[in-house]
Amino acid sequence: MALSPRGPGEAAGEPAHLRNVVVIWAILSVIGIVAVVFLLPLLLQKPASDADTFDMETMVVFTALAVPVALFVWVFIGYSLLRFRVRGRPGDDGPPLRASAAVQIGWLSITGILCLFLVIWGLVGLYEETATPADASNVLVVDVTGQQWKWTFSYPQYNVSSSTLELQVGRPVQFNVTSLDVLHGFAIQALGVLVDANPDENVTASEVTPNQTGTFDVRCVELCGLYHSLMNASAQVVPADQFRSWVSSQGGSS
Repeated sequence: MALSPRGPGEAAGEPAHLRNVVVIWAILSVIGIVAVVFLLPLLLQKPASDADTFDMETMVVFTALAVPVALFVWVFIGYSLLRFRVRGRPGDDGPPLRASAAVQIGWLSITGILCLFLVIWGLVGLYEETATPADASNVLVVDVTGQQWKWTFSYPQYNVSSSTLELQVGRPVQFNVTSLDVLHGFAIQALGVLVDANPDENVTASEVTPNQTGTFDVRCVELCGLYHSLMNASAQVVPADQFRSWVSSQGGSS
């Protein structure tokens, strides 16, 4: 539907409403996109793996693209409410709105291109994550077991089991995740890890390579019972020598 350039009784010299709305929308869209690009990364947790870096970039790009789409609706509604409001009961009907082929084709084209871009973005990200498999001989295997309401981490290569997660920076990790009772959700946001922990000996695998040292939260993101909110653990990403020291302190063997 095309917006009529002038309201009822408006003088010919007054500016077109459609032009006003487009100018307001364009200015607010630029401000909103700039704010998202520069401020949103400051509000999100700093990524500690390539997977989470892509997740953060996706969040920023998708939010930035959503800004002009949302403002397109809000600006038109706000302008209409402020500019065409009347006191009391209107005496006359407004001018009829007629469909515009140009507007319809333009809207479908823009939204179609936007959706195509989002699909391509996701496929490229998926390809980059799976195109180069990690060297199997260097992969650290961690068996993750969830149960109400704690996590257990086992390292079959070192014969070590722990309630805290210790990882080596720069070394690929394969998580083999399962549950002893109900469905849990194994998540380390900073590493971009989110895996279902399914019961009945169903194992779900996920790989990631930490690229930053530090301490990160391990959380359950599936409602799993009364103390679900307390089902947390700590993940330590450390240098290689510190990881070997930790294995020795746990009585493990290489």
